[in-house]
Amino acid sequence: MPKAIIDIKDLSFIFDDGFRGLNHISLSINQGEFIILAGKNGSGKTTFLRHLNGLLMPTSGTIRVNGLEISKHLIETRKTVGMVFQDPDTQMVGDTVFDEVAFGPENLKITRARIKEIVTKVLETLNLFHLKDRNPSTLSGGEKRKVAIAGILVMDPQVIVFDEPFSNLDYPGILQVLATIMDLHRAGQTVMIATHDIEPVIFEATRMIIMEKGSVKEDDVPLNLVGRLESYGVREPCFSKFGLEPQSWQK
Repeated sequence: MPKAIIDIKDLSFIFDDGFRGLNHISLSINQGEFIILAGKNGSGKTTFLRHLNGLLMPTSGTIRVNGLEISKHLIETRKTVGMVFQDPDTQMVGDTVFDEVAFGPENLKITRARIKEIVTKVLETLNLFHLKDRNPSTLSGGEKRKVAIAGILVMDPQVIVFDEPFSNLDYPGILQVLATIMDLHRAGQTVMIATHDIEPVIFEATRMIIMEKGSVKEDDVPLNLVGRLESYGVREPCFSKFGLEPQSWQK
């Protein structure tokens, strides 16, 4: 029986201007899933993601992470659910890659020796150690995205949430980030990706949730939903449109 890490019950969110961003969402996220969150701009994807680690709090309904309600257990929630934002530059605060990745553990008052150990391990795992002394601003888009992922991984989360991880990347950058995400999932990480670019991950994902106007409209195995994507304003992958077999982007 799969273990639910996140349980969401009747989640709604209304912005200060009265706009309803989320509308009575109920679902569970299980350990080891790889979920695509799809929907056109304004469908509520980012608003939903920001609830998963307490960056936004529900107007009504509840979210529990490992059985704990996030509003009462914010620190535990943010250790469990890490978020990689669409623009990695908004997360960069360190003068070097090493300092950037060490930022989270330093705020937890971990000893310097332990920080060096865990940061080195994560940088080596993501093939970033050779960049440890570089200023993050000098890196390529794909490298910046990987440094942002490293900054989340050092916190040892159970769930990693990505908001448009392939945006503004060239093809090599997409492959670089995709390989990193797939390595994380194969290692047992629970992954959720909000993306407009379904094609790179449709073959790899275990589940797809489609949102529209703040509501969940579809929730199924991804290949069962590809033919309905365009009715929700999301581009159908080329393989589906031309009647081809889906293939992994992994080399």
